[in-house]
Amino acid sequence: MRLRSLAAIAGSFLLVVVFAAAAGAQATNQSVTLEASATKILFGHEVRLSGSTSPATGGETIEIRDSSDAVVDTVRTGAAGNFSLTVRPNGSQTYRAVWGSATSAGVTVRVGAIVTVRMTEARLFDEVVVRGTVKPARPGSRVHVALIANGRVSEDRRVEIGSAGGFETRLRVMTPGTVRARASFVADDLVRGTAISAADTTPLPSLSSGSRGVFVRLLEERLVELNYRLADAGDGHYDFRTADAVVAFHKVQRMSRVFSVSSATWRALAHPIRPRPERDWSGFHIEVDQTRQVLYTVRDGEVTNILHVSTGANGATRDGSFQVFRKLAGHSENRLYYPSYFDGLRALHGWTEVPTYAASHGCVRIPYWNAIWTYRQADYGTPVVVYH
Repeated sequence: MRLRSLAAIAGSFLLVVVFAAAAGAQATNQSVTLEASATKILFGHEVRLSGSTSPATGGETIEIRDSSDAVVDTVRTGAAGNFSLTVRPNGSQTYRAVWGSATSAGVTVRVGAIVTVRMTEARLFDEVVVRGTVKPARPGSRVHVALIANGRVSEDRRVEIGSAGGFETRLRVMTPGTVRARASFVADDLVRGTAISAADTTPLPSLSSGSRGVFVRLLEERLVELNYRLADAGDGHYDFRTADAVVAFHKVQRMSRVFSVSSATWRALAHPIRPRPERDWSGFHIEVDQTRQVLYTVRDGEVTNILHVSTGANGATRDGSFQVFRKLAGHSENRLYYPSYFDGLRALHGWTEVPTYAASHGCVRIPYWNAIWTYRQADYGTPVVVYH
């Protein structure tokens, strides 16, 4: 009896071992697959994840997990062991399907940022306002914004994204022609998204005395930026002072000595010749270029102001280095206005007529409106260099 009982127990144990081994073999043979309908999508779009189990078993629960092993969603298999579901990722993600102890290979879905951009009207030497959005919103991150002029980047910067995904900046148009704004954004979990605005062409209007408006203001501000002497710059009124600054610019640029603005003037303002002084001295001095018929104020080797002038006809103004030795506030006996004498009776002074060529008796004629200002610059002992 005892031997039979032991035999029965041994048989039962053997049967359990066999069943356990069979179950283990079955578990080891389980597998699950996963694939995506697309591996690159734009933010906000859906992607379908699908797969199957082996052996094919219906009613099984499949977990879809992301790269952090968090469960994104669950789905049950159909009768043939197949499953599918859609996800809408907020960023690039790698997914895996988990069935019991079986895990599929990872499937990576890359998500591209959606960027929009637009800009205001483009005017030479003015700022355009560039606005746009980035989705998904990444507050505090920075979008790369560039101004494209004639196919080349003329200015760019990094602009912070707001809480709702919007951004705004100002960029200055410094090149005439076709202008566009471009914005791009990329992050660790986002594919670069790029947008380009509609194109705009910078107007290059003709201007002359009496003209008014925004283009006169932009012209005047650019002339001052380039150190051409101009009182009341930016008032938007093209008067005799604007005309004098324009002709001085034309002289320095080796252009026709006219007092009006053409498209050629605008282009030259964008890429100007910048004059260099004859003397690279420390401190302040004045130079008169008789070839160009302009006067420069110079400080520490840098031209600080450029004025339209007229020197002596037929060589009546001598070249050389001089100093201011006499000054007179008001009119002299021969009607020189606020003269500063530097060479005998030759002086820097205001005069009613200042043509574009050498026309004086030896003095340096300065437009009336600039005379007092020049008088104040030319202190006693100020060096005055005259040359061709």
